[in-house]
Amino acid sequence: MTDDALTGDGFEATFVVSTPRAKAWELLRDATPAAGVPVGPEPGQLWIPAIEGAAVEIEAIDEERLRARKLTEPCRDTEIVITMEDASTGTRITIVQTGFGAGFDAQRAWLAAGWSAIVADFVAFFGRGIALGRHVTMWWSIGCDVAETPEGLVVGDVYPDGFAARAGLEHGDLILQLAGTPVLDVRDLSVLIRGPLQTGVETSARYLRGDQIRTGTGVV
Repeated sequence: MTDDALTGDGFEATFVVSTPRAKAWELLRDATPAAGVPVGPEPGQLWIPAIEGAAVEIEAIDEERLRARKLTEPCRDTEIVITMEDASTGTRITIVQTGFGAGFDAQRAWLAAGWSAIVADFVAFFGRGIALGRHVTMWWSIGCDVAETPEGLVVGDVYPDGFAARAGLEHGDLILQLAGTPVLDVRDLSVLIRGPLQTGVETSARYLRGDQIRTGTGVV
């Protein structure tokens, strides 16, 4: 179980693992890229697990706190702080990532979807000692901007020659289903564009325009 929160222009999560603090710190300091991550740290850099990126150390207090700056995209130059303290059942770990910059509000929903996977990977890393790298799976595009509303995902700008244009979607349409799966928010969409909605795959869209439900198909 994690306790997640939004903090300034970033995210924070706290969780408890059964791993003793000394071992959790050792895992952090010895971290290497998850399987399938193509580029690792260069000499003198450290590797941040779950976030799966090279970083430069700003501050380190053994078995208590690591503060670092991410050196690679995405989210380059964000600051990551990992703190550890003893808990009755193991180690309480807090992860904070901040400094996303001026575009944070516009990208918040997408970043939050990625953060959810990152936190789950952190829990697995410190609890099981294995790097999973789930959030680094390729994110494809459906060819349009979307906005979260109380009704669901509404289409914004539609890009020429993208899936949305081929499926007949227009600005203001309310997306109901993609690939036969209900889509209510960016988190739902983020799962699909890392799975069945891959480039070159023909898929279906069901959407609402005004008071009429429409369907269309196209290649992602």
